[in-house]
Amino acid sequence: MNLSLGEVYLFFFPTFVILGFLSSRVLKRNDIADTFWGLGFLAVTLLSLEKFHFRGAILTSLVALWSLRLSFYLFFRNVGKPEDIRYVHMKKGWKNEPVDAFLRVFVLQGLLLVAVSLTLPMAVRNYQAIGPLDFLGLSLFIIGFVFEVTADIQLAQFKKNPENKGKVLSTGVWALTRHPNYFGESLIWWGVFFFSISSIENSWTIISPILMTFLLIKVSGVSMLEKVLKKKGQAFEDYVKTTPSFLPFKMSGLFSFFKVVISVLILDMIWLGNLFNQFYVTQAKKVARIIETNGNLSFDTLYWAAGFVYFFIPLGISYFACSGSKTRSMAFFKGALFGLFMYTIYEFTNLALIKNWPLEMALLDILWGPILCGLSAMVGFKKETNNNLP
Repeated sequence: MNLSLGEVYLFFFPTFVILGFLSSRVLKRNDIADTFWGLGFLAVTLLSLEKFHFRGAILTSLVALWSLRLSFYLFFRNVGKPEDIRYVHMKKGWKNEPVDAFLRVFVLQGLLLVAVSLTLPMAVRNYQAIGPLDFLGLSLFIIGFVFEVTADIQLAQFKKNPENKGKVLSTGVWALTRHPNYFGESLIWWGVFFFSISSIENSWTIISPILMTFLLIKVSGVSMLEKVLKKKGQAFEDYVKTTPSFLPFKMSGLFSFFKVVISVLILDMIWLGNLFNQFYVTQAKKVARIIETNGNLSFDTLYWAAGFVYFFIPLGISYFACSGSKTRSMAFFKGALFGLFMYTIYEFTNLALIKNWPLEMALLDILWGPILCGLSAMVGFKKETNNNLP
């Protein structure tokens, strides 16, 4: 089914609004809109598919995973319980409940869903070759999905314990940000956006993640929920003092992360760029990107891929080594183990799968991993920020 963008939404919008509204009348609760919210994005994605291609298949699978998980979670969370407090507050001041519900809940939500989902057709109809923005999009989507799922699981377990009534969940991912589920949701939509912009022509779809982030922070998410949480009194006030509202780090944690980045770059530059440069070039010339200039061999670096390396290694060091360490020596210990595990897995995977992967280079790399990550963890360690994800 090949539909234009206009046809996709001409079919989707009235169907979404009418089905959602009729379901709310049958169930006698307007919070069923939350269940339809996730399913709506999956519907837009499926309606937008024109032909099979790798990016489209990956993105459709990701959206289906996110959509079905979220919709079923919200549906079963609400079964047998009173209507969501947000929708109860929303009804205050309504004069005609059915009409107000139709217009203020389902029509409005349908319009917002259309605006937020505009990036989806562009992403699944992006037939350009896979590039760096797709890897960025995938990374953001995965991180966001993990945040959202983990937050929902931890909150559900917290609420099951009757002893927690009136208390505030401030452990797990909820110790990183007061709204990890909303933060994860925002990252997911920034991830979808980066899947769509192989060409500058699709850059207008940035309105989708911007709008979603605005809604999550200022409208139906953080702002509305914190008004409810304030009723928990001193427990919530203490939570606010120690935990960021949306982003899972403080400025001090961000500064610590940048110190780790600089440390990794400098140490790797000394190791790879100077001390053992020719050793690595000679060892890897049969399997790596190598160029010859004036008789000298050097790496032909794919810089965008190197950028990901020098982001994720410091991120791993910051979270798994610096975060939670009470002393600099403990940060070094955890960083060194992180480096050993990471480099060993990398090297043995290559040895297992790539013909003629150099044994000497693998051995030296496994030695270097703990040194690089351990020292960088010591540089980035800051006691005051050891509970925050940079």
